[in-house]
Amino acid sequence: MYIYVDILIITNIYANFFLLKTTARLIHTPLRNSKCIIGAFVGSLFSLIILLPPINSFLLLLIRILSAILMIEVSFGGGKSPRELFKTGVTFFFVCFIFAGIEYGLAVLSGGKNMLWHNSTLYVNVSLLTLVISTIVSYAAVCFFRYYMDGKNSADTMYDLIITRNGKTVSVNAVGDTCNNLTDVFTGKPVIVCSKSSVLGLLKDNEPDMETSGGGWRLIPFSTIHSEGMLPIFKPSEIIVKNTENGAIKSIDVYIGVTDKEMEHAVFNPKILR
Repeated sequence: MYIYVDILIITNIYANFFLLKTTARLIHTPLRNSKCIIGAFVGSLFSLIILLPPINSFLLLLIRILSAILMIEVSFGGGKSPRELFKTGVTFFFVCFIFAGIEYGLAVLSGGKNMLWHNSTLYVNVSLLTLVISTIVSYAAVCFFRYYMDGKNSADTMYDLIITRNGKTVSVNAVGDTCNNLTDVFTGKPVIVCSKSSVLGLLKDNEPDMETSGGGWRLIPFSTIHSEGMLPIFKPSEIIVKNTENGAIKSIDVYIGVTDKEMEHAVFNPKILR
């Protein structure tokens, strides 16, 4: 079987990009496309070991671990603690396991004629449509697992939200509440609900007046036991959650919903911290 290096590299960049983005989604961590592409390219270079003579299993394991560490460091590094990077790495390996299994299954169903497994590297000469379908199926499977595994967290812990927008920063007290299942309908990202008074330092005079403010605001539907309607949300440039008990911090990728109702604390679903 012939191995086309260009196909090998391109498909691996595509697959690695998907794997890194899925990992970021599962741990609710922001990941810039530029860093993700670089990480995906770094990982794709390790696929070239398929061209080498047979390598023993122990050395292959070391190579795989090294490739994962480099991809995680390039994509997610920069200010993260070793514990956070370790958690990211474990999640990344889980995503890789799911994707590889589905990809291998599709290759076998297609007859396995265009498939080669060597040095722990799977080379599949497939069409773009097949590759896209496999990534969609893999993404759906991982997200379903995440939804199933998300359990209830204690709401007793207090948090500080450090929210930055347009060069301005505010700190807001917050609590975890599993009943807050608000998500942005376009991106599927979680929404933290804050009172307008708590984030006033980030807002212009006319915000969040949807008819005049613009600036990235949009409305999402919400419903509670007592009311329902539309909630204005915006995307902060950065938001960090700090645990007031142990001092642990985490950068998260979420939207902020603003309500005129006075709230003692901002409310978020604790699953965004996993």
